[in-house]
Amino acid sequence: MAVHSPFRDDSFCEDTDRMLLAGSRSLNKLAAMHPPTFHLFLWPHRLLFLGPAFDAQPHRHHAAQLALGLHDRLRVRGGQDQPWQEAAAFYVPPDVPHEFDAGDTPCTLLYLDPEGRECEDACHRFGGGRIRLLDNRELPLATLRRLANGGGSPADAEQACRELLGQGVSTLRRNLDPRLQRALTWLDEHLDDELGNRAVASAAGVSESWLSHHFGDRVGVPIRRYVLWRRLRLAIKAALDGDSLTDAAHAAGFSDSAHLTRTFRETFGVAPSFLFGDRQAIRVHFIS
Repeated sequence: MAVHSPFRDDSFCEDTDRMLLAGSRSLNKLAAMHPPTFHLFLWPHRLLFLGPAFDAQPHRHHAAQLALGLHDRLRVRGGQDQPWQEAAAFYVPPDVPHEFDAGDTPCTLLYLDPEGRECEDACHRFGGGRIRLLDNRELPLATLRRLANGGGSPADAEQACRELLGQGVSTLRRNLDPRLQRALTWLDEHLDDELGNRAVASAAGVSESWLSHHFGDRVGVPIRRYVLWRRLRLAIKAALDGDSLTDAAHAAGFSDSAHLTRTFRETFGVAPSFLFGDRQAIRVHFIS
């Protein structure tokens, strides 16, 4: 049974939904015509997409996005009234309208939770409020091409993300405080429950203030966003295992398939049917 909890993230704007619908129709049409192989690496706070060329009509999403072409440059613009610009890569801050055209090149899309530490760092590094072209940067193209072709490992995907963001070797989840580990374990076991910081803190044996401060700092996102990403992961796994979107939504704690679809669109800019229309064409790697 779906639960209305303090962690539920369900604020949607009609204009935004229309933009997302337009963009996802283009993607869904492409997927139906040319069943591709997509690779998704999914963490508790970010998603890395590697797949074939497509064009995305005007849309926006809550997640920040870093995009690059694997074999050629991409075209991007802020809307149909603006000129196209070409770049090897570009960065889109949260909720900024945009469209892009990958031409014939496969591409990589990295999505960052808008309330996460990596997104905050990216906004400081690349700027907020507008699209930023990223031409003069070292890009981990060899690793990303290998991942797109089915090679590489989760560790390679992690390091590629960090190189894209201009970071060093990750220490985010290493040697995690046992109290935080207890909180994560408890959350994963109670995603269907009505959750709140007090319950999580009690399960971890810490105060609410300690939990709020250290959880976001060490896990990378606030508790509420961690829960949302875990529920999206559960829904994706259920859909890949053959469940209908309705059953997948209920299994992950969403009220119905419409709630799941809106949340997916709002976060990533596409409907889940784009990814799960052909389940044989997608490879998802779940990373803790």
